Amino acid sequence: MKFRLTFAFLILGLILAFLGGKGLVTSIMPAKDLYDQSVDWTKLKNGQRVYANVDFVFEPFEITSNDSGQDVSAIYTIPDLKVDSDDNIYIAHYMGILVKSEDFSKYNRMVDASWDWWDGKVELGSAGTDSFDGYLRKMNKKEKEFIHDYLKDWYSESEIEEMVVPYVMMRNQTMLANVLMFVGGIVLTLVGALFGFLFFIKKGGN
Repeated sequence: MKFRLTFAFLILGLILAFLGGKGLVTSIMPAKDLYDQSVDWTKLKNGQRVYANVDFVFEPFEITSNDSGQDVSAIYTIPDLKVDSDDNIYIAHYMGILVKSEDFSKYNRMVDASWDWWDGKVELGSAGTDSFDGYLRKMNKKEKEFIHDYLKDWYSESEIEEMVVPYVMMRNQTMLANVLMFVGGIVLTLVGALFGFLFFIKKGGN
């Protein structure tokens, strides 16, 4: 029992320290502004820190619910707007952005306003913006299938393959949360190591 407890402390501590340390490293990395016209979305990398004042967004292509059937998060569709040499605006790429349930109403208003802007009815950003500071993670197989399915009414499969940048924008935790996670992980690891040391000393003494 004591050995299992020691092992659990060590594993949990190492996991928390790794996640907290990774979060700290990500939070101090320089962020790429996704809406900078010079940024090529196809050159972005997994884990890269990104920033965007999100004001143009389409419907979610995946919604996650809890065991009670309540929607807890959704991955909305983010277009990459570019301007050509004739000052025409076009969509070059798409990726996802993870949104928690408390922000659904804001993002749904932004979706409606985005379509209205696309139809020339309102100014871009008329429903507000979301200053999103986070990082990129790779889409899993299911998410790739969902975004392809969402876009299939507008593009051919070959076009979708070229336009989808298979990442999801994830919001960063606060610096404090990462520090607490890292320190907590270190403490648990040290406690586990101490328990293990005492366990083997006691066992050796017997």
